[in-house]
Amino acid sequence: MRGISISVFLIVLVLSTPGIGGAQRVTAGYVSKDLNYLPFFIGLKKGLYAKEGVQVDLVSIGRADIQLQALVAGELHFANINADNIIIWNERTNGNLKVAAGSSNAAPYLLIGAKNIRKLEDLKGHRLGVASLTGGATSILLAYMKSKGFVYPRDFSLSIIAGGTPARLSALESNAIAGAVLGIPFADVAVDKGFSKLGDTMEVISTYQFNNININPTWAEKNRPAVVKFIKGHIQALRWIYDHPADTADFLTKEFGLQAPYARRGIDYYTKNKVYPINGDVTLAGLKVNIAVQAQDGIIKGSLPPPEKYIDLSYLREAQKELGLQ
Repeated sequence: MRGISISVFLIVLVLSTPGIGGAQRVTAGYVSKDLNYLPFFIGLKKGLYAKEGVQVDLVSIGRADIQLQALVAGELHFANINADNIIIWNERTNGNLKVAAGSSNAAPYLLIGAKNIRKLEDLKGHRLGVASLTGGATSILLAYMKSKGFVYPRDFSLSIIAGGTPARLSALESNAIAGAVLGIPFADVAVDKGFSKLGDTMEVISTYQFNNININPTWAEKNRPAVVKFIKGHIQALRWIYDHPADTADFLTKEFGLQAPYARRGIDYYTKNKVYPINGDVTLAGLKVNIAVQAQDGIIKGSLPPPEKYIDLSYLREAQKELGLQ
């Protein structure tokens, strides 16, 4: 985004690992405090990154495009965003950013309408809230709407709401938008507040490589030990969630402000449906769907490339090996 200094978005470091003597300091971005970014907060707060000897600054950057700019500029070391954004960036700029590990290997979204919207058809002519105009939840929303006979931009418009699912819920509550896709359990919160459930996007896209740890090889190849340590902490955070669901729900309540019933419902959904990849793996079948969606949107021209074009799992495999998971 021209005219915006990336550094502005990196001034406020939301959470930092306590100082570790001799440890390399790295920065990792997140979009919002929702379940897709929970493993990074667990890794930080439970000392799992520190245990591996890496000092992590977790930075709030509510837009994927800004994270990507910061990643390319070297001001961010790990962009924790959707694989679509990596595909789009690489295709548009001839870039070489890579997906290095998985974080959320599905995209469980419900389409929620404002209180005056009672059925899907009522969205015609209205504005829907999205995090960006392309990629991620926006691609899922557009695919879902297309499957229901809606044509964008003829039948509805899009409004960028930075900050992920919580921000889109706030925009619904203020009547700034007529609808949005919300992640679980925020979608449940919205329904209980009287907003309308209009659809489940998993009906259309059930397999998807949603959130990932993404790297810039220019930096990562020179700092392989730090990348491996960060991913080791990430894997241990994922496994901690599976091993301690009740404690994780309590963490969500205390750290994210989710009411206890919603926190437990969200954790149960993400673990039972294996949204979190327990060993940090990337689903290649899901990534193929990301690629197909971007081809449909005109980002990818010609024949579909293999998913290997957008990934480098060597850091993940090294981390798994060091943890005894191979």
